[in-house]
Order: sequence, then C-alpha cells, then structure tokens
Amino acid sequence: MTGSEAIAVQEVAQGGGLERAPKQRFHRLEVAAVIEETHDSKSVVFSIPEETRDQFDYLPGQFLTLKVPYGDKQLTRCYSLASSPHVDPEHKVTVKRVDGGRISNWINDVVKAGDEIEVMAPAGLFHLTDNTPAGDIVLFGGGSGITPVFSILKSALKTTDRKVKLIYANRNDQSVIFRDEIKAIAAEYIDRLEVVHILDSVHGFLTQPMVRQLVQGHEHGEYFICGPGPFMDTIESALVALGEPGARIHTERFVSPPDPDESEAAAEEARAAAQGSTATQFVVELDGEVHEVAYEKGDTLLQSMQKADLDAPASCEEGMCGACMCRVASGETQLGLNEVLSAAELAEGWTLACQSRPLTNDVKVKFPD
Repeated sequence: MTGSEAIAVQEVAQGGGLERAPKQRFHRLEVAAVIEETHDSKSVVFSIPEETRDQFDYLPGQFLTLKVPYGDKQLTRCYSLASSPHVDPEHKVTVKRVDGGRISNWINDVVKAGDEIEVMAPAGLFHLTDNTPAGDIVLFGGGSGITPVFSILKSALKTTDRKVKLIYANRNDQSVIFRDEIKAIAAEYIDRLEVVHILDSVHGFLTQPMVRQLVQGHEHGEYFICGPGPFMDTIESALVALGEPGARIHTERFVSPPDPDESEAAAEEARAAAQGSTATQFVVELDGEVHEVAYEKGDTLLQSMQKADLDAPASCEEGMCGACMCRVASGETQLGLNEVLSAAELAEGWTLACQSRPLTNDVKVKFPD
C-alpha cells in the first residue's frame, strides 16, 4: 500500500496543541470460539475489547474485513456477520470452504480459539435500518449467502412487527447452515416467519417462475438477496419483471480481492489512465454536510477525503466490497477496479470512492445518508 493510500488521520489534543494521530484501520481481535456449522463451514466468534467496542457497533447485514498473512502476502477477505446486534452478544462470521480457497480453507482447517486475527470495523450498505420502508421482508440466501440475511432476519423479528419470509437455497440437506437455529426461530415466531428451503438435489436450481411463485402475497415488500452470482441474477431479474422498484431490491455480492501485487498493478494502470485530469478540487456531500476537498493528481476520491480528515465509509479499498459507494452528481470521474457495481448502478451514476478519480474541476459526489 502506498503512502497516498495511508489510513485516515484524526486530530487529537496533546500537550496543549493539535497533533495528528493515525486512525487505526485494522484491530487485532482474539478468536473466542470456532463453531462447526456443517461439514464444510465454520463460524468464527470474535472477542471485542472494551476499548474498541464502540467502533465495532454494526447494522444487521454488514460485514467484517479480515487481513490474513499467507506466505509472503497479506490477503484481505470480507465476511458477513451472521450475528445480530439486537439478539446476539458476540460478533460472528461464518465461512464456507471453497475449492482452492486459501483463506476459507485456512479458517476451516487451522483457526482455533485463542488465535488473533486482524479485523477491520464493520462496514457495508447491505443492511436493515430504522428507515427501511414498511411491508413484508423477503430474504433470499444461497449457500453461505445466508449469513447477512440471517442477521437481518433476526433483527427484523426482534425490532419490528413486519412479517418475514426466508427462501434458502442449498446444494443438499447436509449443506444447510444454521439449520437448528432457523428451526428454533421459526417456532418462536410462527405467526411472522415463513421459511422455505430449496435444495438443488430435490427441486433443481431456483428459476424465475419459482421466484414469482415464492413472492406471491409479498408484493411491494423489501427484498434482500445474497448468494452465488447466477442465483442472485435470477431473483433480481424476476423481481424487476414483476415491477418491484429497484430501491426495494438489495443485493450483496462478494468476490475475492486480487493479491497485493496484482492490486498494485491495477492501481498503477488506473493512475496512469487519469493523468489527463485537470481537477484540483472536488465537492463531497457526506452525512448531510458539504465539503470542498483539495485534490492531488493520482489520488482517488477516498484518499483525498482521508487526507482532509473526512471519515468517509470504506472497507477493503480494493473495489471489491462496495462500502465506499457514492453517486457522482456532476463532473467526470474515472473508475478503476470495479467488482461490485452493476451496469445499472453505473448508469445511475454510482461509483466507488476507493477506485474513482476526478477528471474535471466540477466533480461533486454524494454518499448515501
């Protein structure tokens, strides 16, 4: 990571004056427990020190970013919190083994209670909030994509009176994560929660006609979708065809970031492509406040905001998680690595602050409230 990508700084009073101190990006957390969920998935429970507890407050559906030494590299991975801040006392991520997956296999084979892992504070825009519109909540989870929707499910049942429907797709009966916990919650909320299991071995893959049938009676609800790409595309297409507004359809997509050397090569290519930029400043609207931010050629929007001590949302900083999504209201920008924004989102003006550079002097970007 280059100096211009350094972590944000905050001003602290010391010795009668103001002095810059680094804002810690990763925190070394102890593993409190490792839980075997299925034959190919385990949950990792983290112990949060009291002095950093406030920084690890989270919304149901958000994720943690882990940094793991692997050989001579430092690899980062984002894993959704399966725990609920309204129900569970611990922070728990669940990781399914992936064929050839370096970190997923390491977690399933090696990690044990007492180990320490570097973890970033929770982030992500795929979550339930107090501002979520009324109506039923329909959750689609595919495989390990159950993790964020399960967090949302528990919080929605605990903090609202809305009805919830979970459609959970898996390869077979042995692959169902949280089986017993889901059954217990369904029994507790028998009048508000409906659970439908879709098994590839029995029902085949989820299809658009199946989706249309499953959401009958829940029109104009709130939809949360997480799972493999084709699974998510099928559901989203079916909902759009039914006329459900995009603002009520929430998706979460994760891909593994490139290795550090590949990431730096991509970043250098993006910097070179933006050398024609004439920008010396840009405007950002963040948390309802408007800021004019100085721009140094080569920096991303996020790096410029960090230099200006603006606490912009961010996590992986590699174009993979979407935590730094913002909308370009005016001006021209150039987006580098993007593994999260869809063509529709790009057409609507969304960009990633960690990968976007201003090209003109009239750029204004706005972060979601």
